[in-house]
Amino acid sequence: MDAKLVMFKSDGQRREFPLKKQTTTIGRNTDCDFQIPLPVVSRRHCQITLEGEKLSMRDLGSSNGSFVNSKRVQEATLEAGDQLTIGPVIFTIVINGLPAEVTPVRTVVDGAVPAAEQVQEGGTVDVEAEAELEEVVEEEAPAADNPLAALQALNKKK
Repeated sequence: MDAKLVMFKSDGQRREFPLKKQTTTIGRNTDCDFQIPLPVVSRRHCQITLEGEKLSMRDLGSSNGSFVNSKRVQEATLEAGDQLTIGPVIFTIVINGLPAEVTPVRTVVDGAVPAAEQVQEGGTVDVEAEAELEEVVEEEAPAADNPLAALQALNKKK
């Protein structure tokens, strides 16, 4: 099975993160396979597991939760086209090339730096990332202390 997490940067550029390992950890810590260095993301936020032809995710006790298709979940089986939300970052699940077309989803929260700019593969840290990011989003959105509500409001504006 060929599985990827797909997201879009604020400039519309598509980024793909292939799930190469049987177990992939996403979180704020540098030892995670995919690091999202934002305070709303837990150190070890969630885990994605590839078993044969099944892709699943499990929340690792994160403070702000993991969401699949806008529903907070502890565990879920992931299907092609599902959206996985971790903090302000929205990934679309692509399995074996499906869905063929992935609609860009804005992954920013008002008053915060573009979240898509901060996802890093391989547990590496770009210490200059915050200083070099594109300008802050100027659209109005619900308060950043409720990331899911802010994301839902931004997606409705599309």
